Amino acid sequence: MKRTVHVGATERGDVFVTLIWDGSNLAISGVEGPKANGDATGYCGQIQEVLADLVTWDHQYDKPMTERLAQLWKRWHLNDMKAGCEHQRAAKWDERPIDPSKPLNAWDTHFEGQRQRTHNMLVWITPSEHPDGLLGAPCPVCGYKYGTKWLREEVPQDVIDWLFSLPEGDKRLPMAWAK
Repeated sequence: MKRTVHVGATERGDVFVTLIWDGSNLAISGVEGPKANGDATGYCGQIQEVLADLVTWDHQYDKPMTERLAQLWKRWHLNDMKAGCEHQRAAKWDERPIDPSKPLNAWDTHFEGQRQRTHNMLVWITPSEHPDGLLGAPCPVCGYKYGTKWLREEVPQDVIDWLFSLPEGDKRLPMAWAK
């Protein structure tokens, strides 16, 4: 199944979200201000944060709907490419900062001697680089080493049902974007 919905607009243009479900894997992407030539005036790809910038909503949408869409998008997008096991996800390994004074998405070096820039996440560095590093660290429950392969997580049917029941909205994606 594939569905593209118009959720509203930001100051940079209309915002469309495309949902793809093949029966086991979910992919979600978006575009802000798509142009007829295939370019965009805003962001495209993983634009969950853009949903918070909406200044108008399609008449079939409202803030709570777009907030839920952003939440489900963040949680379930690419459910077949999870770096951590169910225990590591439950323990929120991917929400542990290297430097607690900075946001997780800060791109920089975050500790003395860090050799390369990363996001401020302990899952991006190994225990040999930093004592709290989680990349390659074993799960205390099952032993899976974080980030050593892509794991698949089952998307609940109620999530799929909700996403694919979203109204299409009043506007259509320009042809250059509708692939």
